[in-house]
Amino acid sequence: MNTSKMNAEEILFQSGLRINNSKSDPKVLNAVSPFGYTAEKFNEGTTLLADATTLYETQKQEYGEVDAAQANYESQRTEAHDDYMTMLAICKIAFKKDVKAISTLDLSGRRATTLSGWLKQTRGFYRAILANEEWKAALAGFGQTEEKLQAQLANVEGVATASETKKREMGDAQNATQQRDEKLEELSEWVNDYEVIARIALADKPQLLEKLGIVVKN
Repeated sequence: MNTSKMNAEEILFQSGLRINNSKSDPKVLNAVSPFGYTAEKFNEGTTLLADATTLYETQKQEYGEVDAAQANYESQRTEAHDDYMTMLAICKIAFKKDVKAISTLDLSGRRATTLSGWLKQTRGFYRAILANEEWKAALAGFGQTEEKLQAQLANVEGVATASETKKREMGDAQNATQQRDEKLEELSEWVNDYEVIARIALADKPQLLEKLGIVVKN
């Protein structure tokens, strides 16, 4: 079984053919048992196959959670950034003659694109406003209440949390991939060893080898 050209699904399928069809066919069992592949020996293969299948499914689930975490992060960041840009536009009007506000709130600077830069910029923006009664009063005149500012700052913090969740899920998925691959390698080694024995034991029964998914060259 040349696993170098197989994906995980194919390895599991081909391994299942060899193990399950050998166990269920008395002719195969009678032929390979003298070579050490008894029903008890096949239980080892069955366990490896079950474990590999479970780890394969777990790995898929973990990457599903990565995708969900990524989508949540992107949604939260988009919403928080849109709110920030709207508030920024209002501040440019409210504080157009306030040099201190223009400088402190970075009203005329560039918007950061990296997450770390964006978090620093947005956190500084909201926290500075919330700490300044005069600025809060000015923004209230444009319908921007302290409650709204607090809510938007909370959304910024939500982006940071979503980012950490995404990183954690990615780590879990990578770990699941490693565990899956290690078990698939163990399973493949077991099946490849068995395949050598099956070819010897069933050399005169090519139809049984075909039943196990083992290609017989004419």
